[in-house]
Amino acid sequence: MKNSNHRELNINFGLKRIMKIGLYLFVLLVIFNNGFAIDNHNQKFLKAIRISTSPKIDGLLKDSVWQIAEPTDDFLQQEPNAGNPPTFRTVVKALYDSDALYIGVFCYDPEPNKMIARELKSDGNLRGDDNFMIIFDTFNDKKSAYWFGTNPLGMRDDAILSGTDFRGFNEEWNGIWEVKTAITDIGWSIEFKFPFSTFKFSNSQQQVWGINFSRQIRRLNEQVLWAGVGPNLGMFKLSHAGLLIGIENVKRGNPIYFKPFLSGGFQKSEERNRVLKPGLDIKYGITQNLSLDLTFNTDFAQIEADRMRINLTRFPLFFPEKRDFFLENINVFDYTLGFRNYIFYSRRIGLSKGREIPINAGARLVGRINNYEVGLLNVQTAGKGDEPTTNYGVIRFKRDLFDQSYIGFILTNKISKRGYNRVFGFDAQYTNTSFLGDKTLNVGTGALRSDETNGGRKNYAFKIFASYPNDELSFFASYRIAQKDFNPEMGFLFMRGFQSVTSNLRFTPRVNFYGMKKIVFQLYEIDYYWNEKKEFSLANLSFSPFGFITNSDDRFHLFFVKNFEFVENEFTLFDTNKVTTDKYWFNSYGLNLETSRRRNLFGEFSFITGGFYNGNKQSYEISLNATPSKHLTISLDYDINRIEFSSNRFTTHEIGGRIRYDFTTMVYSSVFAQWNNELNELNINYRFSWQPKLGSYFYLVINHLVSTEGDLKKSRTKDIVILSKVVWFMMI
Repeated sequence: MKNSNHRELNINFGLKRIMKIGLYLFVLLVIFNNGFAIDNHNQKFLKAIRISTSPKIDGLLKDSVWQIAEPTDDFLQQEPNAGNPPTFRTVVKALYDSDALYIGVFCYDPEPNKMIARELKSDGNLRGDDNFMIIFDTFNDKKSAYWFGTNPLGMRDDAILSGTDFRGFNEEWNGIWEVKTAITDIGWSIEFKFPFSTFKFSNSQQQVWGINFSRQIRRLNEQVLWAGVGPNLGMFKLSHAGLLIGIENVKRGNPIYFKPFLSGGFQKSEERNRVLKPGLDIKYGITQNLSLDLTFNTDFAQIEADRMRINLTRFPLFFPEKRDFFLENINVFDYTLGFRNYIFYSRRIGLSKGREIPINAGARLVGRINNYEVGLLNVQTAGKGDEPTTNYGVIRFKRDLFDQSYIGFILTNKISKRGYNRVFGFDAQYTNTSFLGDKTLNVGTGALRSDETNGGRKNYAFKIFASYPNDELSFFASYRIAQKDFNPEMGFLFMRGFQSVTSNLRFTPRVNFYGMKKIVFQLYEIDYYWNEKKEFSLANLSFSPFGFITNSDDRFHLFFVKNFEFVENEFTLFDTNKVTTDKYWFNSYGLNLETSRRRNLFGEFSFITGGFYNGNKQSYEISLNATPSKHLTISLDYDINRIEFSSNRFTTHEIGGRIRYDFTTMVYSSVFAQWNNELNELNINYRFSWQPKLGSYFYLVINHLVSTEGDLKKSRTKDIVILSKVVWFMMI
């Protein structure tokens, strides 16, 4: 025990030394890096011209109204050489009428047969294709925006952006808009139509929106931007966007969107069940910038099954949200204590122990009132089994401060016959995206308190952090504490009763030689935890001595990790393997390789080897993705862990595969299958989706669960579900 205490003292001393060295290095690198800073923040303007006759949306830009539009072609390279002239010209025009905004684009390319375009599916990944993207900051507040993207095939991708960088990117939002493209002998052209009812914006006679455009020429590894060009800037730095002017006397109106739906089918497991379930979703624009969403008898029949995972830790697994009602505008309700410690985790609603709990009704109010961002959510679930009927509520407010900062409040409230659980909290963040010219600096803090039936008094949590997330130099440091009785039942905590210090320092100089764009040095990354008794509980200290990113966007890095865990309570992993109470030190190292999506065959490979508690572990992860044509995509992933303890050795296997065929941008069919050797279950999910018009869907879903326990020849069906669902979109 003396050696253990001595080691903990050394770690604490080492932590202080690392933090001090990291701070010194950070200051020196900031000074060095700013010697090469460029400020290209010369704001640009695009004027939209009012028209009385709308253009035909066919992608050809042949309507006469496009001749009166004022073009802009002032694009510059963002990658690989920020500020250089683009290889090919790009021209953008803007028109509007009382109902919609129209954006016309021509992307010149002398060899259109060499363009890379394979993605047809909605919300697909544009990274591997030639593409064009638009951002609209409709409040011009530099804090939130709408993002839209397409490729030469006319695929549709959209998202809501909140905050000052890509981390607030919510691709699950689906707006009502149109896009058509056409490939010609000298390039490709695009026509966008954005109904004003799609956006929230201020109730002003003259609209001034932030706007930016990005084009990627994939075979040249070139990205060009209209505004915000610079190593620390880019498409998602809203403070450096241009301005869209000229729009006058338009109204979003107060449209009401109705989405009635009907799902039906049957389930065969231990007993047969027939399903016939009607429901209704409603969206109402209360004001220009405030929307109310209502859902009744909510159904998620079309949602793909979660990926089954083997848990080789003592901590809970985190699964992402997939349900549309919760995903839309989910960023408004964000409040985190770092590393997946969320105060609101929407999967706590309508799901329990892997079972679906019926949702009777739900309401969500999201938008802006003057200088306030507002989010209110209330959902009522039905009782099922041992789960009583429960009400879930969330209130989130943010008050604007300065240009990009805020002070906020959150309340979560869960009530059932078992009692109540509430969390109150505030947070504040200062953001400056023009720090030292073109750099970004974030500093924030927050405090929380939980209250529940028969709860304890040590029920507080606190955080403070600073980040400097920039192109060549990135630094982060935070301190967090959550007392042992702090219990956000509507949230997700990685662990209970802890104090932690997290910090990292990364240096990624641009080199641009031998096909490499950047060299990556992870100088250090630390994540240290102490328990309520102030005993050292968990630690990860890692660094990457070498890595690189190529111009083609291939990525590689080596890494070394020193681990510590104080297992206070024995736990079991993978069947009957015990990890006993003790303090464990172990080291590991590995590598990661990710190839560019521009190729027809791309993937990722990771290898880690080293200690694992009182044994050893080797881990392999491989994923492959193939796109034989614009219609067909195939993916496969396989994870293996070979673990050896003193008394036992075992191997885990996790396999997943997906085949998807996109007939058009509105029709697709897919099969997803997964298996692991812990559950010994093969889960097969088939989906067919058809959009007869934007916002309306028809789904056919088949889920087949097969037990593979023992002899594969004796495998048997455990559960099969066949469902269809029709969703019809109407606007009045």
